[in-house]
Amino acid sequence: MGVNGARAATLVLIGSLAGGCGDASDEDVAGSADAGAADGGGLPAGDGPTWHADIAPLMAQHCAGCHTEGGAGPFALDTYDAVKRMAGPARSAIEAGRMPPWQPADDCRPLRDPRVMPPADVARFAAWVEAGAPEGDAADAPRVEAQTVALGPPDLMGQPFEPYVASTDRPDDYRCLPLDLTFEADTYVRATHVVPGDAAVVHHVLVFVVPPERVGDLEALDAGDAGPGYTCFGGSGLGTAGPMAAWVPGAVANVADEGRATRIAAGSRLVMQVHYNVLAADPSPDLTTLELHTYDEPQPYLLTSRPQAGLDLHIPAGEAEVVYTRDFVNRNRTPITVVAVAPHMHVLGERIRVDVVRADDSTECVVDIPAWDFNWQQSYHLAEPLVVQPGEAFRLTCAYDNSAANQPVINGEQLTPRDVTWGEGTLDEMCLNYITVVEPLDEQAEACGAFTTCRAACDDPNDFLCVSDCLGADTECAQCALPGLVGEGGCVRDDCLPELAAAADCVRGCLVEAISGGGLGACMASGCPEQAAALQTCMTPVLAAGGCDAAIAGCAGE
Repeated sequence: MGVNGARAATLVLIGSLAGGCGDASDEDVAGSADAGAADGGGLPAGDGPTWHADIAPLMAQHCAGCHTEGGAGPFALDTYDAVKRMAGPARSAIEAGRMPPWQPADDCRPLRDPRVMPPADVARFAAWVEAGAPEGDAADAPRVEAQTVALGPPDLMGQPFEPYVASTDRPDDYRCLPLDLTFEADTYVRATHVVPGDAAVVHHVLVFVVPPERVGDLEALDAGDAGPGYTCFGGSGLGTAGPMAAWVPGAVANVADEGRATRIAAGSRLVMQVHYNVLAADPSPDLTTLELHTYDEPQPYLLTSRPQAGLDLHIPAGEAEVVYTRDFVNRNRTPITVVAVAPHMHVLGERIRVDVVRADDSTECVVDIPAWDFNWQQSYHLAEPLVVQPGEAFRLTCAYDNSAANQPVINGEQLTPRDVTWGEGTLDEMCLNYITVVEPLDEQAEACGAFTTCRAACDDPNDFLCVSDCLGADTECAQCALPGLVGEGGCVRDDCLPELAAAADCVRGCLVEAISGGGLGACMASGCPEQAAALQTCMTPVLAAGGCDAAIAGCAGE
């Protein structure tokens, strides 16, 4: 991608996909409760755990979100008879760590709500199976309080304009469906809740905000594909930021911590990406609903999503072990506070890891997915916020297998290996991580407010490198303004084309880094000082004469 692709670099997208429910393998389903009892010799039914007293609450907590009648799991595990019938394979999957599905390694930063069954519960289930799966007395069942959040009725509800029936031409159908919500004013969201329509085939749901300047592109994609919405894969296909809402089987409302909100700018639209898995059941007309709970006024802190993307990714054909690593430096003048991460690759991915490189060159693991599975990815909320100081960096590492044996199967035929690069298509790849950042509202209450404040503090408010740095202070402003500065038809191209062309590779790499950690100008000054100085000399008079005011003013709503 040359400088013409600057917009792709600044609007890089793809949400992390959330996990769903798994299938038992042929080997798993060969077991039975009786076989499990025979293996262990068993305990007298009255001396060990029973269904009513011990196992029913355990299954409700760890399994019933997927494995319920009409749910996404291939079979129900919410009654005594059902669990007793599948007790052997269930024990095998639980003890092997395949169920409940949870991808992160346990030796990195602690995460909120890990979908892991504690060792005591694993041992309790195994003892129950060994004892012959006794039912016990219903009077012994403990009272289980539902884990819900009292949100009240939603303030806004959105749906696709018409129901969609998933295609059965392939096992997985990824469909992007514009929602019927409009936003006449900035809206501050405190909680989201997705309610699937056809829960038996809806595997996951991601909801993206489409900024006002991309709404026309959304409408064109919708109009260009027959039926409701349009086919998509990794994300919305529009260069949007990470998802503002998500759903997986068993999920409840996602509620922001007090004083924090996600802002939807006036004039934006929402598009819902739904992953339908039609192996689970025959699809029916789906009309999945998004519920939004909002604040009446802005909150002190905003939650924003920043992409860290390896756009120069290249995976040679036939290579079984390809490792790509990239650092994303915090070049802002202030720390970055991260509350969630969402690593993402496609089907050739084998492992993905995010570290923080501290000022003393030591590293701290943030999240590590040692056995990547496209069907089980999700966003991970950190148990405690992660603070990355100026000058420190995020290190993103992705490993791929592009050998002949690991190629996808299309229409019943396994593909021949080919060189694979970055892209949103099914056969493209990504090395991507989203960080969810907490930022004080302050100047960001107004569009491009943080940029305006930063620019005013520059020794020369028209200095090109300082102005470029300031765009990193406001992610939304940068995503809007940078294409008008260095993209096709941008003011840099119009006035300083030779200088821009000489620095094209450097600009491209620094654009990607700047969206994550700011400091476009500082990145260029460090990575290509001579080219940066030439651009600075050429562009500073252009800025002083107002040659780029239109691009910035349009994003600031002026």
